[in-house]
Amino acid sequence: MTLDVLLDEGSFSEIGRNAGFGTVDGRPVCVYYLKGTFEECSTEVVELALKTGTPLVTILDCEGMKVSHSTLADLANLFSKISVASGVIPRISIMLGSCHGMFCYAETDFVIATKDCKLSVVMPDIIRLVTGKDAEVEGIKHANTENAHFIAESDEEAMMLAKKLLSYLPLNNMEDPPIAETSDEPSRKTEQIASVIPQDTHSFYNVRDVITDIVDDGDFFEVQPDFAQNAVVGFGRMDGVTVGVVANNPMFYAGCLDLNAVKKIARFVRFCDAFNIPIVTLVDTPGYLPDNQQELSGLPYYATKLMQAYAEATVPLVTVILRRAYGSAYVVMGSKFVGADIVYAYPNAEFAVTDIDTDVRLLYGDLSEEERKKKLEEYRRWEANANRALERRHVDAIIDPQWTRSKIINALRMLETKRKKLPPKKHDT
Repeated sequence: MTLDVLLDEGSFSEIGRNAGFGTVDGRPVCVYYLKGTFEECSTEVVELALKTGTPLVTILDCEGMKVSHSTLADLANLFSKISVASGVIPRISIMLGSCHGMFCYAETDFVIATKDCKLSVVMPDIIRLVTGKDAEVEGIKHANTENAHFIAESDEEAMMLAKKLLSYLPLNNMEDPPIAETSDEPSRKTEQIASVIPQDTHSFYNVRDVITDIVDDGDFFEVQPDFAQNAVVGFGRMDGVTVGVVANNPMFYAGCLDLNAVKKIARFVRFCDAFNIPIVTLVDTPGYLPDNQQELSGLPYYATKLMQAYAEATVPLVTVILRRAYGSAYVVMGSKFVGADIVYAYPNAEFAVTDIDTDVRLLYGDLSEEERKKKLEEYRRWEANANRALERRHVDAIIDPQWTRSKIINALRMLETKRKKLPPKKHDT
């Protein structure tokens, strides 16, 4: 059974039916699995995970299972218990087979699915009966990957992805993430960054090259790499300490934020904050994607949620302005205005209300091409630059890109004892 790939050899102890606990790399984990024919499910292991502050891994391989009224009741009870664990213990779902109806409910923080896994709330047979249309669900490799955070080639790879993910996470929300040994020097220069980022703000680059240069040993564990690729999120380590990394990626939509990107970032920031993981944000955005359909689809609402995620975060927040910091998209990307503790900027970083060109057009109206170029240079020199941002205290320091890694690590060390409290309340609305 692929469960042997996930758990340390000989560590599994069964509890009731379809559940148990064991260890992953010596650290405890609770496991719930549904495979083959469905039988009565118990919430005992979920309660044990909550009681002991232990991560919960749910493994689902439910194709062909028969659903009855009692099945629905059992599943609803199980998933509601898992929902209560949100923000208390890390929860991971591993989807191995086709999961339809309530079996596709991955009420967890992360979903790992095999590439041929088929997920649907309404079963294809029911869609055919009701609509008369063919409704074959494609494997998740062809579907909107918002449904899964990681896509695995096989069951074994899915288990290995879960193991790696768990290695970055604390056991529960009362603990700090584990510290890993590393030989990567904290003061190592990040010399490749200067050559990666073009000075021309209209040129593209892959922000992953910046991320791998600053994290320990270049090891970056990206979350949802194929979804909303204009935003990059994932886990790395800096001086052995787990960090959550959030970045705009100019390779896609020039780094603009769109609906999917803000949803992806906000959820990731919320998770990191819930589990005491510091957040490093790398900013290079020209603004929000200018598209009316985005607005009608809920971009204003979800952009507010992104700002709220950062504003309510109590973990250390370190932000680096790589190149462009334009408009309200920059504001919600871990800026000083939403609570960042330390904000650095590169010497050539640009700050603008919309973007440099649009700002000049709004300020000076119609201009000849020669006049426009002159005003652009003046605006960059006197207004839209890192020095002016520093004067306004929008950034804390201007740094040389080759010292990015050491500056972030020093900031995180300074913020280790950060204790930020929010006013008491029942929950967000």
